[in-house]
Amino acid sequence: MDQQQESARFEQFEGFDALITMLDEIYCRPRRTESRSRTRPIIACVQPRLHENPGLLRSIADRLTSRDGRRHVPYALVSCGPDPAPTHPADPDLVPLTPADVVAVRGILVDAANQLARDQGGAYRFPRFRLVTWSMAQTFEGDPETEQRLRELRVRLRERALWSIAVPEGVVSEALPIWLRLLGVLLTPFYFRARQSGRIPGFGRRYRWFLRQPNMAPGQFRSFVGMAERLTEGEWSQTENPEQVLRLMVNAFLEDLRESFRGGGWTRRYRTTCPVVLLDGITRTNGGYALLRTVSAVRNETGSFDPLLLVTTSTRVPPLADNPQPAPDAQGHPAVAAPTALAVWRQGMPQRRRKRDVRAWIVIVHIPERAEKQGSPAQRITLRRPSRPALRTRRASVLVVSTIVILASGSYWQAGMAHSASTCGDGFTWLGVESTASDVRRVDDDVCIGVTDGSNPHVLPDVEVFDEVRTTILRQNNTALQLHADQPERPFVTLVFLGSLTAPSTSGNDVLTAEREQLAGMAVAQAVQLTKPQQQYEPIVRVLIANAGPGMRHGTQVAQQLGAMARTDPSIVAVVGLSESRQTTADTIAALGAAGLPTVSATLSADSLVEESKLYFQIAPQNRREAEVAAAYADQLVTVGRVERPLTRQARIYLSDDAEDLYSQNLAADFTASFGSRGFDVETVTFTPGGTSQGAAAADRHVSDAVVAGRDACDFDGVVLYAARGLPDYPAFVNGVSNRCRDRPPYILANDDVTRYVADRNISSTNTAVPFEYLSFATAPELLSTPPSESSDFYARLNSMFPYEQTSDRGRSLDGHAALNHDAAYTAILAVSYLARDGVAIDGGTVWSALMSVTDAAGAQRRYLGVTGPIDFGGTVGRRVPIDKPITVIRFTGGGPTAQDNIVCAGRGDPLTQPWCPFDS
Repeated sequence: MDQQQESARFEQFEGFDALITMLDEIYCRPRRTESRSRTRPIIACVQPRLHENPGLLRSIADRLTSRDGRRHVPYALVSCGPDPAPTHPADPDLVPLTPADVVAVRGILVDAANQLARDQGGAYRFPRFRLVTWSMAQTFEGDPETEQRLRELRVRLRERALWSIAVPEGVVSEALPIWLRLLGVLLTPFYFRARQSGRIPGFGRRYRWFLRQPNMAPGQFRSFVGMAERLTEGEWSQTENPEQVLRLMVNAFLEDLRESFRGGGWTRRYRTTCPVVLLDGITRTNGGYALLRTVSAVRNETGSFDPLLLVTTSTRVPPLADNPQPAPDAQGHPAVAAPTALAVWRQGMPQRRRKRDVRAWIVIVHIPERAEKQGSPAQRITLRRPSRPALRTRRASVLVVSTIVILASGSYWQAGMAHSASTCGDGFTWLGVESTASDVRRVDDDVCIGVTDGSNPHVLPDVEVFDEVRTTILRQNNTALQLHADQPERPFVTLVFLGSLTAPSTSGNDVLTAEREQLAGMAVAQAVQLTKPQQQYEPIVRVLIANAGPGMRHGTQVAQQLGAMARTDPSIVAVVGLSESRQTTADTIAALGAAGLPTVSATLSADSLVEESKLYFQIAPQNRREAEVAAAYADQLVTVGRVERPLTRQARIYLSDDAEDLYSQNLAADFTASFGSRGFDVETVTFTPGGTSQGAAAADRHVSDAVVAGRDACDFDGVVLYAARGLPDYPAFVNGVSNRCRDRPPYILANDDVTRYVADRNISSTNTAVPFEYLSFATAPELLSTPPSESSDFYARLNSMFPYEQTSDRGRSLDGHAALNHDAAYTAILAVSYLARDGVAIDGGTVWSALMSVTDAAGAQRRYLGVTGPIDFGGTVGRRVPIDKPITVIRFTGGGPTAQDNIVCAGRGDPLTQPWCPFDS
């Protein structure tokens, strides 16, 4: 009778459907909600006529098999050998296990493992169990000592591990350099010895398991190799307890099932059914009973879950081979009551398990002797592998991982964009790849403050000509670094240009043209140093650009940042530039002094700034000298008279009502004092600058804005003094005059800040109706009849480096800011060269003392002729302002400044100085 006939015939047995119903409850993966033991029972089917009707397990296997391979329930069907003494009486108690039992169980488990290892069997892997059976199969020639056996086992274990990844001899080694091959030969034994020792957590965990499980007294072994040696053939059977060996073997088998069963479905298979092992015809002698009792003992001892579902058939009741025809009160249930048997087992199992009862895991089901059912057949129950949950599939893993990657990439991108935005980067920062440290940060939503070497364009306005200057400085910085590497004997210093490089929100970037000119002047000074012949006292200069925000609002923060940078970079020795004499500027100067950085300003002129820090120097004359020159000149005009419009000895000063504008307030006060001392009747009138609210500065009168102030000046016959800002307010002031009295405009003498207006030819060229005169701290060659060579050379180089300077729409050399900042930078460079000549260490403190030495006082002979005139700080700590710095009175008429009739007030002995010019005391 073939297998199909056997299975088809056996399905007619009464109670078979009930047996399948019971299996249907337990063959699937345990639910996490199962509060009691999730480990499946051992179903022991007692069938007295097993040899006459052997198809029970085959019929169950047919119910587990599906034509659709994806629905097939993994199982192993193992047929145990026949019992040579089937009529042997029942055992009164469990008999001790023997080595023969160990061998028999090993054969059963090897057969089961081989079937379960196939794809149809679930593709389970048994690394621990294979290690046990491999160790038990090892033999040694002769009778070697234990140490030799251990060495041999280590070699065999290493070869066994390498065999799984073996390649044809020489294929890899020939492609490797000899040193790498030698390294592999030396390190490979150490690697495997450490891995197979089982003593290192997380490394060789399968070997480590043997030293942590409870059987064969693992504490006495220093490594797995020691246990393997005790398991070798001829050793375990003579020196070890067979029950302990068998428990180790079964526990290894169950642990391998546990490990494979833990797969979550993404990297390892998620299993929806338990591995089913069908043992047909178990007896006391063929290892079947021994396996049942050992599985029960291991489960009782470890208390760990294992997924094995074991179904057996036998002619007697295991594990004591009790009579298959039990008394009414004996354990077990008929097949028709199989679900009841399962329920009874579940109820009593916890208590029997606590008692370590070997039968705690066994459910006895009696198979009837009658071959056919009575009554109509029930609906056929088919056992199929349930589909995996959606989140437990490889497709789900790809989807989830892809989603995580997308979300992580999005978050990373957003973080990179946010970091770049906060540090005014180029749009994206590769976090973890690029350095996140930045000397620039974003404040006030769209203002980039901080320090750059020219590589960050966001510190400066997004204007083409600003980019020309920035890229020039960046290129020269790279040249300076290379030159420093080639000529290390020359001093290498860093000068920082600090200014207000962000326009106020109410103005355009055109108002920052003066700052651009200052930066261009600094670039010229740097270029001159880079092209000088190699001399040990000529410094190589690197330039950093620092933005303090609109109105120098963040100047103190940037000053503190520069101080911190100077502590880590000693080459930073001075700060030059600065913009606008405001209170924020004064605070910045004080903060730079506190940081130990000397400051050389280019255009600042407020009298009080020199008191803010002992480390502060300036190139421009102070407001008090400007006021004295203006008063002396006006006195001459009133005395000799004017052809265009007779002047009275009166002066009206128009100034800003912004109390924070130190320049306007201080200059107006100096005008008042100087003109008052020469007998002028002085009146002050404030107006509110464009784009601001009314300020609190005091004056004799107040008008609403610059246009109204210009209209107000039309009726004045004395000297109109303009002491407010050149941009953006002076164009409005001139428009007010032009609108009301262009046919008879007043005489206007404007301050030095009006050079910004004059230099912006797009604006000032439209004024052809209102002539005026203005004071200038630096004069372009075209406005002088005989320009000095220093001025001619500088402007020639400026025009060569920045051709836009020669265009009428973008050139700004008329305001002198480039020349003033060049002199500020060169003054610091000259101080460094003095230190180098004297062999003095160069830092902020010594540069300050060298700046103080720029004078002819006391025979120092270190005064020099700058582009804007002689630079001589007087040699006193309290001064730090050039003595008798030249101031030029320039006439503006017909839409532009003229070179005729311009008046210069310079130092004593200067041939251009007028007799009436005042001098510094």
